[in-house]
Amino acid sequence: MLDFNLMKEPNSAAHLTLIDKLKLDPSSELPKGRQLYLKLYESIRCGQPARNALLPPTRLLAKSLGLGRNTVTQVYDQLVSEGLLEGKGRAGTRVLYAGAVPINTQVIPPLSSRASSHPDGTRPLTFSPGEPDAQLFPQRDWARALAQTARGERNRWGYVRDNGHPDLCQSIARFLAQYRGLQVEPSQIVITAGTRQSLMLAAALYGSPGDTAWVERPGYQGAVAAWRAQGLNLHACAVDQHGMQLPDGPDPRLVYTTPCFHYPLGVTLSAQRRQALLSRVMSCGAVIFEDDYDSEFRDQSQPRPALASESSAAVLHAGTFSKLMFPAVRVAWLVLPEAHVATACRMLADLGGGHNSIVQSAVAKLLDEGVLARHLNRARQVYAQRRLALLASLDEHAMALSYRDGSGGLSLVVDLEKAVCRQSLVTSLHESGLGAIPLEAFGWDEQAAVKPSDEHCQSLVLGLGNVPTLKIPDAVFQLRQAVEKVMDN
Repeated sequence: MLDFNLMKEPNSAAHLTLIDKLKLDPSSELPKGRQLYLKLYESIRCGQPARNALLPPTRLLAKSLGLGRNTVTQVYDQLVSEGLLEGKGRAGTRVLYAGAVPINTQVIPPLSSRASSHPDGTRPLTFSPGEPDAQLFPQRDWARALAQTARGERNRWGYVRDNGHPDLCQSIARFLAQYRGLQVEPSQIVITAGTRQSLMLAAALYGSPGDTAWVERPGYQGAVAAWRAQGLNLHACAVDQHGMQLPDGPDPRLVYTTPCFHYPLGVTLSAQRRQALLSRVMSCGAVIFEDDYDSEFRDQSQPRPALASESSAAVLHAGTFSKLMFPAVRVAWLVLPEAHVATACRMLADLGGGHNSIVQSAVAKLLDEGVLARHLNRARQVYAQRRLALLASLDEHAMALSYRDGSGGLSLVVDLEKAVCRQSLVTSLHESGLGAIPLEAFGWDEQAAVKPSDEHCQSLVLGLGNVPTLKIPDAVFQLRQAVEKVMDN
């Protein structure tokens, strides 16, 4: 309740107006002194009260707001120390600075040319490539492992600058030996937050700005973006039914390849091409980044051993738990020469890398308990059923859509009856709630991440990881309708 007998104070009308603005919220979790500071700071920043205005005396403000006088005095003193107010002793406290920024006005900086030309990455989930079914992973096991490790990892709650949780590095080493035929020491493994971070780390370790790097085309756009960001000059390597073709261009410093299961075509690098690639990098001293994409979900054939297990060439083996478990886990690995691990840890910190030790420990626990192995067996069966349902549904619509039979995995390439306008097709797909991507979108050239001349689309890449089996027939029917809508125009 305001004491209107205090209206006799100088500027009392202005004081009462300001006091009304400074009323505190009794339901707020913030301390009253903090509330007063923020409200008064904002009022001064917005120019109300104006410069040289006399603030209410501390006694008046404290009584009006139901605060202790010391609380108000402390707020005034802090604003004086910050240069917003000026204490005049018995003459009172005046506003020294009045902000010039209008309320609700914010300066929006212009985007860079690189950001302005970046394509929109939002799209519907149905048939979206690269999306596993996160609902398949056993939630109770994950919650239990997290709870157990959170109680027992207090010694790793600080900043950790090693190559990763020791338990996880050991578990990954066993996993690679069992599933990929790759024998490595746990001390060779560096834990990262994802394949893109592994790519940036590899480029920082072994490439200098201006060095040549070979990258598959079509291929993973994340590799293109990551290595461009590190200043590498990219040279495209075409991909056919035998995998990546070795170009005649300059020798590379780095090579990106998905030899066991190419993304998005699903082909395997042939034995002859594997040997030719290994021989080429040995002769020129290059480093191969082997992205072991989707190998565990090949349901029609056994994946070949990792490229890193077949030669003494410098091959960095990279993998991630984003597909093996679920994307939000954000745990991946990169196998390096042991002599370079310490340097890699320092460079990873420079790149913004860090270690979520609790999550890493939980992943290690699930690996060691066999939870991940059981999940992989179940997920393979589910994805195999979805692939069969997808192929059967596509066979029913063969007049408009024909698929390229691969060897399993979470994606499939579908060819259209004739080429159509790419942008029109993307629009039609999105309007139908479908996230299939034109194969042409996985292309790029040495000057830009996406080829600007790709105005037409002849093929689509479908993801089957996030479409329940029973919904696949309806989704394929919608796909055909979306394609025919564009063909008829």
